[in-house]
Amino acid sequence: MDSITVMTFFSLAMFCFFFVYWMKKNDKKYRYQKTKMVDMFITKRGITVEKFFSGFHFDLVNDSKNKNIWFFILQDNTLQYKQIPYEDLFHVSYKLDGHTIESTSRSGQLKRVLIGGEVENTSMPPAIWKKEDDFRVVKEVRLTVQIDDLQATTLDLIFNTYHLPVERKHIKDRDAREWFDIFSYIIESEERKGA
Repeated sequence: MDSITVMTFFSLAMFCFFFVYWMKKNDKKYRYQKTKMVDMFITKRGITVEKFFSGFHFDLVNDSKNKNIWFFILQDNTLQYKQIPYEDLFHVSYKLDGHTIESTSRSGQLKRVLIGGEVENTSMPPAIWKKEDDFRVVKEVRLTVQIDDLQATTLDLIFNTYHLPVERKHIKDRDAREWFDIFSYIIESEERKGA
């Protein structure tokens, strides 16, 4: 190879390196800004934090004293939140690559259905059950939470996403598992209270 080709490849490699570095730096800045705003919100509202998760796209807070789950996102430099009372949690699914591995649900119908409305939210596809051992590689770990409010809200909480498939034994799903257990425990406790 001649020196011009080597310089061209070197310049392209440097451009790619700095572009990725810049993107990662902006990601960290966004996450820091979101978490800082969530912290200020928690302090201002006096929320008791039993469990906290700060993800790239969202934050979750379990306020067991007031029996609420708080969901936060930062959109257009504005912190948006949803306060979810324990009694409104209806269904949670732990999913790998969109396939339901495990789920917990309350019995009965959603409030929206009981008052004569239809559930228009189509973000919950029919459950495609698989065993965790069926997955050799994984690209996404998520929880799908259905809330029993008048809108029948569904939250898709993406805990981890990978650009390339990662071996199942190397994925980081501990946070998703912990939050699945928290949601499941709350749903089962509320079900026992209602019985």
